[in-house]
Amino acid sequence: MRRTSLFLAASLGLVVASHAFASDRPDPGKLTTRCLDEAAKKFDVKNDYIQLQPIKAADSGYSISGTADAGIDGKKNFTCEFNKKGKLANLVPEGK
Repeated sequence: MRRTSLFLAASLGLVVASHAFASDRPDPGKLTTRCLDEAAKKFDVKNDYIQLQPIKAADSGYSISGTADAGIDGKKNFTCEFNKKGKLANLVPEGK
């Protein structure tokens, strides 16, 4: 009986610890949405005119590269940079 209780307690501890570790990673959907919204505001276009590449892990956190189709102003390449907790650190336009 005592061994069963010890086993259950240890198992529960592992589940809680693994859940806490997994929750340290930011939600990819939230990163994508934040990048879309910031790029739309920066380049004055609707979200539909922005194409994003997959999220990449970076030394400082995460990055998402993308292109905004600004119509007559042409296509603008940019990168959204996030810290390890998923907070947008910077939106870096390429070129000019």
